Amino acid sequence: MPPQRCAISFSTYLAAVLSALHVAAGTLAALMSIPVWAKAISIVAVLWSLKHCLGEVALLRTPGAIVVVDVTREGRVFCRTRRGEWLDCELLPSSFVSHRLTILNLRVRGTQRTRYVMLCGDNVDPADFRRLRAWLRWAASRAVGRTQATASKRPS
Repeated sequence: MPPQRCAISFSTYLAAVLSALHVAAGTLAALMSIPVWAKAISIVAVLWSLKHCLGEVALLRTPGAIVVVDVTREGRVFCRTRRGEWLDCELLPSSFVSHRLTILNLRVRGTQRTRYVMLCGDNVDPADFRRLRAWLRWAASRAVGRTQATASKRPS
């Protein structure tokens, strides 16, 4: 597989969807039959989550936001944050790949920290997005095959 680089830009689509979901969550919190102080805490938590999601995922404004994803010939994944830091990451099997939305769940090697990257049609180049999705499907099928082979070799 040739190396791939996906530069990620802000996404108006993700911003709109995440905002709508957070407004719905805040509305549900306000309508619950719980004490007022619990409603207030819930709404503040939803607002904090919205600020985090918009800054880190949709608008990419925070220093820790991932703005580039590199996949090497060997299949290693590296991510660059807005502050310029490169992260050596492991692709987790919980990643989601579809035609419109891809969510990369990544664990930074050497740590227990997990990161995620949301990619859609308006925040990456369409050709890069298509190649990355194809590679992710291939990588996932290889991981499943490896897991099944390991499971069949285990003693009963």
